[in-house]
Amino acid sequence: PFLVFTRSAFVARKPDYAQPNWLGVGLAFGTSAALWAFLIKQHNEDVVEYERRQREKQHKCTGCS
Repeated sequence: PFLVFTRSAFVARKPDYAQPNWLGVGLAFGTSAALWAFLIKQHNEDVVEYERRQREKQHKCTGCS
């Protein structure tokens, strides 16, 4: 009897493919692009650091220390 007056937070309906959710599409692609940009930037920084450490390791000068 008291369940008649409750409302569900979820509504079951068929998706409307004629009107895509452009905000959701933009957020999905934007997030993906931002993550890829961050990963590429981080990779490039890691490569530079790796090469710097390799050069340091090969440097045998005793006067620098």
